[in-house]
Amino acid sequence: MKKFPVAVVAILSLSAFSSVQAVDITLRLGQGGFYDNRSPIGKLGGGQLGLDIKLAKHPIAISILDEYYTNDPVPDSSYEIGSLVVANVLYMRPLPIKWKSNVWLGGGIGGLEVPKIGEPDAMERGILFDLVGGISIKAFWKIGFYIEGKYIYSKKTTDNVKVIDYSDFPVLVGICLNFGW
Repeated sequence: MKKFPVAVVAILSLSAFSSVQAVDITLRLGQGGFYDNRSPIGKLGGGQLGLDIKLAKHPIAISILDEYYTNDPVPDSSYEIGSLVVANVLYMRPLPIKWKSNVWLGGGIGGLEVPKIGEPDAMERGILFDLVGGISIKAFWKIGFYIEGKYIYSKKTTDNVKVIDYSDFPVLVGICLNFGW
C-alpha cells in the first residue's frame, strides 16, 4: 500500500510538467457510503482515493481505487470493510455540455479485508467484483467535483459460515484534480 502514494506523486509530477500528454490523469478523493441492515445504524460510511489514467485520444481508462466502509475509525465488525483495493477498466467520455466534464462506466476486480467474526483484530481477505458509473464536472482550473455510484459484490464461505457477504450499492461524492483539463 505504501507504493500507491509514491506512484501517484510520481505520475502527477511528470504530468504536471509535461507539455505533451499521451494520457489524462485524474486524482479523486471522495466520501459516501451505503445502507446495510447488519449495522446498528443501518448504514456504513466510507471514503475513496482513486487514480484514473485515460488515454488522451481513446475513451478507455484504467482506474485504481482504495476505499473503506466502516462505522468508526477502526473496523471491528464483519459487515465493515477495512480496506478495498480495486482496478477497473472504464469507458470514459467527455459530455457535450458547456462545462468540461467526463462520464464513465465500467467494472473491475480487486480485493478486500474485513474483520473476522469473533476476532476483530484479525482480518479476513476476499475477492471483490464491482461495476461503476459516474460523472465529474470541472469547477475551476483543474479542480472539479464528481459523483460515483457502484455495485460491489463479494461472497466467501468458510466451514459453511459466510465470512464475507456484500451485494451493495455505495454512492460517493468528492473532489477531483484532473490534469487533462
